[in-house]
Amino acid sequence: MIMSPAVFYLVLAVALIGAELLIMQFSVFWFLFFGLGALVTALIAWVAPELSWMISTLIFLLASLLSAAVLYPPLKRWQNKPGLIAGNDAIGQRVRVIEAISAKQEGKVFWSGSDWPARIDEGQDQPLADGDTAVIKRLEGIRLIVGR
Repeated sequence: MIMSPAVFYLVLAVALIGAELLIMQFSVFWFLFFGLGALVTALIAWVAPELSWMISTLIFLLASLLSAAVLYPPLKRWQNKPGLIAGNDAIGQRVRVIEAISAKQEGKVFWSGSDWPARIDEGQDQPLADGDTAVIKRLEGIRLIVGR
């Protein structure tokens, strides 16, 4: 049984787009561009089954190049956009001091269901006593920097 260009390019499209999603994780994009080109070719070959393999291959190459030319700039901008830094969602949240914290001594706070080592923020002169409420100012590794 001879495979038609529509079926071949549909299988190729699924394989290439799947490889981009599963293996490359949108880091390269070239599998995506060729996968989109194969998908366009499969659709055209399905609508016009009389197309030869040569014409189908030419459509595949042109559709792949066109998808790369159109999609590469916005995808590259999206990829280079700075992402959120892990832990930034903690900044500004309130914590309960469970071990006194001063400028000279590190303490502990209770946040998000567990105890965390904490230091007082540099501009803060007043120590935080056990039971006080503080606000997370920033993170340094696993240490929370807190203030009033």
